[in-house]
Amino acid sequence: MGNSTGSMFYAFAIFIILYIVGVSAYQIYKFIQKKLKNRGDSSK
Repeated sequence: MGNSTGSMFYAFAIFIILYIVGVSAYQIYKFIQKKLKNRGDSSK
């Protein structure tokens, strides 16, 4: 495995990890917003 191949693999792995973390954070954000909205609707 050459040096450039290794660095490409690490860059790709970091990109995948950042993508998964970003999507997970967005899903959690949407879930919390939905919960807060439902709580607000039920209290009225």
